[in-house]
Amino acid sequence: MAAQLTIIGMGETGPESLSTPALLALADAQLIIAAPRFHEALSEQRDVTAKVLAWPQPYSDIFRLIDAATETHIVLCTTGDPLWFGAGSGMLARFGQEKCHIIPHLSGFQLAAHHMGWAINDCETVTIHGRPIASILPYLYRRARVLVLAENRHSPHKLAELLDQHGFGTAQMTVLAHLGGRAEAVFCGQASGWSHDVPDFHMIAVQCPDLAPKTAGFGFDDAVFEHSGKLTKREARASALAKLAPFPGAVFWDVGAGSGAVAIEFMNVARRCRAFAIDKDPQQLAMARRNATRCGVPALSHIEADLPAGLDDLPAPDAIFIGGGLSPSVLRQCYDRLQQGGNLVAHAVTLETEALLLQGWQDYGGTLTRIMVNFADPVGGYHGWRPLMPVTQWHVTKPQI
Repeated sequence: MAAQLTIIGMGETGPESLSTPALLALADAQLIIAAPRFHEALSEQRDVTAKVLAWPQPYSDIFRLIDAATETHIVLCTTGDPLWFGAGSGMLARFGQEKCHIIPHLSGFQLAAHHMGWAINDCETVTIHGRPIASILPYLYRRARVLVLAENRHSPHKLAELLDQHGFGTAQMTVLAHLGGRAEAVFCGQASGWSHDVPDFHMIAVQCPDLAPKTAGFGFDDAVFEHSGKLTKREARASALAKLAPFPGAVFWDVGAGSGAVAIEFMNVARRCRAFAIDKDPQQLAMARRNATRCGVPALSHIEADLPAGLDDLPAPDAIFIGGGLSPSVLRQCYDRLQQGGNLVAHAVTLETEALLLQGWQDYGGTLTRIMVNFADPVGGYHGWRPLMPVTQWHVTKPQI
């Protein structure tokens, strides 16, 4: 690793957009890594004497390149703010703050928000660069303003198709290409009829309509999920999620995950969380994987394993839901591994599993609740209440010592 690593955010005009500290870093560098579109401008800088390379493909090779470098000062030229869906986050995680110096520029999100006349604190900011396009779904809701960092010229067409498929066909899309540069261009249209061809480098602003389907929050309709009957029903699922208390960045275990519905809704609420769906049945996990992709949380991790052994190598959780595979050893390991202040929720529909929850309640405390749901259904020419199977729910918060 080089003695010093500087990550510079550039504007569309390249070096002429840089501050004095950024220009001094370029002048001091022995190796510069930048997108090819900036190479000519860098070569015209009188004070720049460093060797200039393009970013490697795939991107992950950048770490091997830096590790192998003999230069004492490497400068990485990125666009915008390196810590806003940029290279800076990965560099800090790999090399540490003491090795990395970051000099930001205005981000594409800021420039796009100003162009649209939107207050950026009222906007959702998302990237689909190198990520499944469905990952935008949790950010879509009525009247949402979404700023999207695109991957390439095909991104608007893919996004428009996704919006249309999920009931947001009337959303207004604005593609803002080469913001702040001489080639700046703007393309506008409705998602359902999008037909523009655009440059590779751009942002997308999406104004969601007043009337739109539910994609955010929790309590999704059961019909959203593919399942084989092993599904925590909507009313019980919403109760469990309220007690699990999702928060951004949490670690979550869905034990005996089945269709993965609880983990998917947890991720939908708790952005940046790490969720693990654990089940011994590969067919159930395959369904959970398809559900996660369709619901916009493709980062859900799927662990095919017997319990409780399959829990051994997972990171300690902030919240656990047990919907299947319950046994005394599973219950004990889940409680032992749960972080202090974390929440554990377990459901039972059989008398045998209910007995385990009763024992857990006696051993660890918490609350034991029976959830009974009835729906109005036709009975001849009248209506009556038709019940679902009752669910016994045990919830405990691990004390903070």
